[in-house]
Amino acid sequence: MIHEILRVGMLQCNCSIFGDEQTREAIVIDPGDNIPEILAIVKRHELSVKAIVITHAHIDHIGGAHKLRAATGAPVYMNQNDALLRDMLDVQAGWLGVETPEKVTIDTPVREGD
Repeated sequence: MIHEILRVGMLQCNCSIFGDEQTREAIVIDPGDNIPEILAIVKRHELSVKAIVITHAHIDHIGGAHKLRAATGAPVYMNQNDALLRDMLDVQAGWLGVETPEKVTIDTPVREGD
């Protein structure tokens, strides 16, 4: 098991990368920012990102998901109840005084217990 945790963005959210040493497949959880750094870790371990998981739609957890999806082609999983919060990234960015990240498409909505 490959497991890397890095702090991303101005709020230093924990982003986790889990990879399988045999299949070289990985998931990335909460890619809030610092996508080049995340991609460098993926490359260093020779991993292929198969899923991007968003635990909730606060900007520090979802802010870099669009860029990571564009770079890897991996589908994004997020609780469907957070769609409204995801749609308010501009408001969240305004509170923090940062640029609004591009809204990511949720490929697989999930529910509590999935």
